Amino acid sequence: MIIKNLEELKNFADKFASLLKEGDVVNLIGDMGAGKTTLTGYICKYFHIDDSSSPTFAIVNIYDGDKKIYHLDLYRFDHPDDVLDIDFEEYFYPQDAITILEWAENVEGYLPNDMINLEIKKIDETSRQLIIDNDTPRGSEINEYFSN
Repeated sequence: MIIKNLEELKNFADKFASLLKEGDVVNLIGDMGAGKTTLTGYICKYFHIDDSSSPTFAIVNIYDGDKKIYHLDLYRFDHPDDVLDIDFEEYFYPQDAITILEWAENVEGYLPNDMINLEIKKIDETSRQLIIDNDTPRGSEINEYFSN
């Protein structure tokens, strides 16, 4: 699906967030500047979390709203085993929260099997292509919603 501006991205985020449930892990895939953190901010706003920011230096931000959100930025991880320095089981297999990951490819081998993979491809300064992979049951379920 093509998103042409921030308003369309917010509308997508609202629909996407409405489908999320505790225990979901969302893997945002995209180049630097693709809009991963912006999309996360809109998802947080859906859950009445107004103060979200990139956890690039903190690695993990925890937000409390209608749902608890774990937001991880794994960009600075040089080796998959670096994830052992954080409580990754709590974040990658949340019981009472939704986890949003950025740069998850940096910790392959530790990731849950049933993630929702959402790729954001930058077309130009304002347009993005969003692709929800069908390679997991939750991904298929959510992708089906957007396909109808």
